[in-house]
Amino acid sequence: MVKICINCNAENLEEALFCKRCGTKLPTLKDIENARREEKEEADRKWKEEVRKNKEKNEALNETRRNEGSVSVYGSSTNDSKERGLTINSLSEASSNNNYPPHKRKHHIVKKDKKREHISMSIIIINLSIVLIIGMGALAYFYIDKEGISIDNITDNFTKNKIHSVENSIKPIDDIFIDKKRKLMWQDNRDCKKIILSWEDAKNYCYNLFLGNYVDWRIPMKYELESILDTDNNPAIKKGFHNVSKTFYWSTKIKPDSSFAWHIFFGKDGGTDYEDMKNLNSIRCVRNY
Repeated sequence: MVKICINCNAENLEEALFCKRCGTKLPTLKDIENARREEKEEADRKWKEEVRKNKEKNEALNETRRNEGSVSVYGSSTNDSKERGLTINSLSEASSNNNYPPHKRKHHIVKKDKKREHISMSIIIINLSIVLIIGMGALAYFYIDKEGISIDNITDNFTKNKIHSVENSIKPIDDIFIDKKRKLMWQDNRDCKKIILSWEDAKNYCYNLFLGNYVDWRIPMKYELESILDTDNNPAIKKGFHNVSKTFYWSTKIKPDSSFAWHIFFGKDGGTDYEDMKNLNSIRCVRNY
């Protein structure tokens, strides 16, 4: 391990106390350990805050969906229904119907006739389904999730598997690696291999990234990026990732007010270090799920 001077960016021996070039005092091992501990504490705090915000967001979204489902089906009063020429046989059934999840509710389908208008009932239940079409030596997977959204363009041609980390994933999404154990979703498209950015540009890149219908991507914490490091491989990354550059990838700052940030080396043997945020490195964004 080498120490990098924050003043002149010179490399120094691990046991050095002062920079050999400019004489600036170098951080001690205790300082580095304290920085790592502070980073982990900050990461834990941010993670808990992110979990809390996601929980509140999901609760609000579910409440909105429940309300929208209630209004769209049963929003009209009895008087309004009569004025429009509509009748509902059982308002009590409509009220109790809201206790069921949206995909198991009974929906009123309004049909108009010249003589009279009536309401017929139909039950729509959407389940997860998989359609397999075999042809030309390839499998094509089409998924319909619980919200009724079709997810396609996920293929397996027996030689190049685009369904990343199937055993650790909830559902396969192209260009994304899902770590079910740590509840992390990793970017794994071509950008991970071909672009290099300064730390600030990498941060903005993740903030503006739209991938897999998600927009809440971010720069990974140091311990998160280290969790996919595997020095037994070359590149030194866990199996399942397909777009990897044998270079450094950006992580978070070593301290909130620092101009240096951690980076992880995914070339042969791998490793962790830090450098000036103005330098250029690769970026692999991550998000919680």
